[in-house]
Amino acid sequence: MSPPSARFPAENWMWGLCLLSALVVLVPFTVLNHAPQPNLGMPAFLAVLSTAYSGTHLALLAGEGRKKLFSLTFWVFAYVWMGLVPLVQISTREFPWAGGYDNWAIAYSLTIVLIGYVAYDIGSWLGSLYYHKHKRRIVPYNFSLSKRRTYLLSFFAVVASLIAIQKLGGFDVIVGATRASLNEAADPDAPKAGQLIWGTLLRVPPFIALLTNWWIWINRGRLLTQRWQRALHVVVLLLLLTFNLAVNDPVSLNRFYLGTILFSFVAVGSGWSRRRSLAVWVAGLVVVLAILFPYADVFREQNGVVFEPVTAQLTSNGDFDAFQQLTNTVVVVSEGGITFGHQLLGALLFWVPRALWHAKPVGSGQMVAERLGYEFTNLSSPLWAEAYINAGLVGVVAILLLYGLVTSLLQQSYIMSSATRGLFIGGLVPILAGFQFFFLRGDLQNGIAYVTPMVGCYLLTAKITRAPSHKKAPP
Repeated sequence: MSPPSARFPAENWMWGLCLLSALVVLVPFTVLNHAPQPNLGMPAFLAVLSTAYSGTHLALLAGEGRKKLFSLTFWVFAYVWMGLVPLVQISTREFPWAGGYDNWAIAYSLTIVLIGYVAYDIGSWLGSLYYHKHKRRIVPYNFSLSKRRTYLLSFFAVVASLIAIQKLGGFDVIVGATRASLNEAADPDAPKAGQLIWGTLLRVPPFIALLTNWWIWINRGRLLTQRWQRALHVVVLLLLLTFNLAVNDPVSLNRFYLGTILFSFVAVGSGWSRRRSLAVWVAGLVVVLAILFPYADVFREQNGVVFEPVTAQLTSNGDFDAFQQLTNTVVVVSEGGITFGHQLLGALLFWVPRALWHAKPVGSGQMVAERLGYEFTNLSSPLWAEAYINAGLVGVVAILLLYGLVTSLLQQSYIMSSATRGLFIGGLVPILAGFQFFFLRGDLQNGIAYVTPMVGCYLLTAKITRAPSHKKAPP
């Protein structure tokens, strides 16, 4: 072996061991040590087990070094929201929203989390097995990135956003707005569905158009072979960038949507080293999400910075309510039973207006909050809670297994695209992997409603052809 090849595994596993030590040992036991009177017992043990399970996965990913973006964001979410946060909240007995819980409810909620981990792992393994067994093809079609369709999407994005700006109040309302000013300018009598549609047209097509054009520029050696093509493409990029700074202003964006944008561009534009890149991503994402994420509101609302200890943020900030909402879901189901897929049906049919479907369910986070008498009902509902409220433990196993299967197939295709230079999925997976933080936190109805327009816009750039059959002709 050459010296670089010999050092390659050693450096990978060095990073993996560093992450394992930090995430599985140092961080959780530092949390327990700094708790005034840590509430130890079975719930705390299960929370430590959750951090160890997810942290070990992240360390193994760093040791492997492959660009597994879905696995990266899933296990970072699991480590922060379903491991570290529950550990802090359990050890201090403080939660973002009002409510006290028996040990059985907390322990049972963490058992649901761990069952979901195992189901997700099984689904991921089955997806990898299926992918390699079936010639690395998921569907019998070829998807290729079309420059012409990308430019058509860019034109559509500008036109749709300009119309949406007028529908939402004009340039003086949209450009330079904050979340608070947008809420004040919104017409209280306007249909909510209409506001959501125009808001989607305002922001999603420009983001997808800019990302896709940036992806084409990165691969300009293949797609922009003439000098005049490159010059024209630079003009398109600059126009879309300017337009996005107006309609996708970071000050006015939802933080998870802003995070999706930033993650997508960094993942698409940055290089990748199998020796250290994934370890850097893991460390960076954990720090950003656990420490810096709660303060993102400061820059949107411009109210001034009030710094608090990390543990105080994790126990009082509503952004970290996913585990508490899972526990609330356990309480609600114990009293009223599961919904037998009714909530899932509402999520899948999010596009049906309530005027036509009067019994259409609200989001699961809102439903659970209303059942418990909360005044503020715009709460999260993590994927584990969505699965449990629809079909109990059977739903947790089925939904997390299916989720692991689907994301594994996409991830395997994405990794292979680096070798085969498959451009289409190379731009799609970073979007979905970045959005996974919001999708996993929930609720599911809003998650599907947000991701569908992004995938739909990206599909507009695709040229789809029937893949040639590899079946042998009969003798």
